[in-house]
Amino acid sequence: MKNGEDESLASQYAHIVEALEKIETGLRIKHLPKLIERPPPLEADDLKEKEESRDQVANICQDSFNVSLRRRDLKSFSLSMITSSPSFNSFQFLTTLDVSNNELMDLPGLSRMPNLCSLNLERNWFNTLPLEIGSCRKLKIIIASRNFLRPNSQSLLFPKLKLLKDLKRFDLRYNQKCGRPHHLSSIRGELPQLEELILTMWEEVGNVPGSYVGASAAERNEHLLRSQLEPWGTVNLRRRLVQDFGQVPTNASEVDRAEVMQRLLACYEKEGWMDKEGYAQRKRVYVDGAPVSQTLIDALLVELRAWTCETGKISKNRERPSINAQNYMILRSPKFDEQSAQTSTSTRSSRRALRKAKKLEKYRKIWELGHEALRSVDPEFAERCTEIAVTYGFKGSPHIDKQNCGPFYGFAMGEFPCGQGGVVVECSARLVAVMNTKNRIGRVDGRYPHFVDAYENESERYSLIYYETGNKFVKPGPAIFSVPSEAT
Repeated sequence: MKNGEDESLASQYAHIVEALEKIETGLRIKHLPKLIERPPPLEADDLKEKEESRDQVANICQDSFNVSLRRRDLKSFSLSMITSSPSFNSFQFLTTLDVSNNELMDLPGLSRMPNLCSLNLERNWFNTLPLEIGSCRKLKIIIASRNFLRPNSQSLLFPKLKLLKDLKRFDLRYNQKCGRPHHLSSIRGELPQLEELILTMWEEVGNVPGSYVGASAAERNEHLLRSQLEPWGTVNLRRRLVQDFGQVPTNASEVDRAEVMQRLLACYEKEGWMDKEGYAQRKRVYVDGAPVSQTLIDALLVELRAWTCETGKISKNRERPSINAQNYMILRSPKFDEQSAQTSTSTRSSRRALRKAKKLEKYRKIWELGHEALRSVDPEFAERCTEIAVTYGFKGSPHIDKQNCGPFYGFAMGEFPCGQGGVVVECSARLVAVMNTKNRIGRVDGRYPHFVDAYENESERYSLIYYETGNKFVKPGPAIFSVPSEAT
């Protein structure tokens, strides 16, 4: 069963999760013997709340207007969670629904709540707003902070939100992809009825001295622990202090990202996972990708060398300049481009699709051979793969693939030395895995921090990265998908 099916990655690969957790727990209790179980991901505001019920029955106020399922560890939602409450009267009376602090990705049944005025989705896993939200015509407030929403119609469902004439407040703070000035203006343009639209302006956050080192992954030294942690959002860093190092939750209004990072690095140094110069010393485990036939590798190298011969091994026009690579090109599946062209009415989008199609036609041999290699390992993923990143001289660049909707496959080839140039991915606070992708295809979840391990300077390293965007979002599970050698 692959990740396109309904079973979550965490349950599908429970044995991997267990093996990695066993290693991490051993490393943690060596230094923090009382921290056998990781505490919940508390934040400062959580300490102000009294302990609430963790069962899956809603709290309903006596007036029957306000319903809360806040902080119930919910992975899915059903109306029965409300109707099973002894205080339930009728969906017609509900005006406030709070499902914050869970792990929800959809909210079926909203159309049964026509008088809903306030909806709180904060701290969940939504990558699109609930599909039935357009039925709640009296909504005035939507709180959707700390999710995975994007500033486009597919994610924010603009046609449905336009139906909500009374909508006045829309909170989108701490959604990683909704945080630039032009996002603010474009969303306001789509939803003129709003009086208050709240986004986290990431450029402003990043301009606070000490918040980030390096403007992009390409500028960061992958050997430094801070560089490896930099891709994480501040909320994740705060949680790590609490869950993995037993620290007291920090208040965002008093302790900024720079201070959180310094406290976290101090914890790592105290346990010996970072040396005095800041270099990472975290535990490494190793895993091999699936081998690819030498015939395919030889054929691909012919095409890849022809590509760099034509464009230059160091290309000034490489795509994705935020990554440290001498040459970088993205090929998009013709199947998905045809679908986009059929649904798009934008001239600009059509021109972009045409350029992509021309590029694919020019380098079709790379696409076909690369796709054949992927099919030999995972034919189901090969059908879903939307893009292949073709690279030469990819080095370091710790980053998170925020646009991916699931794990990716990596495949490297060339004359670089064996045992070098693998994909390093964070599995947990103290543990990283090194995926050997030389002449192999390995599966990694790039939604965790990852980078290319060091390899001999001036040696030849090509890589193909297979990934999917725009498909159904799959919640991350383990960072790797086979038991590493150290865990057997």
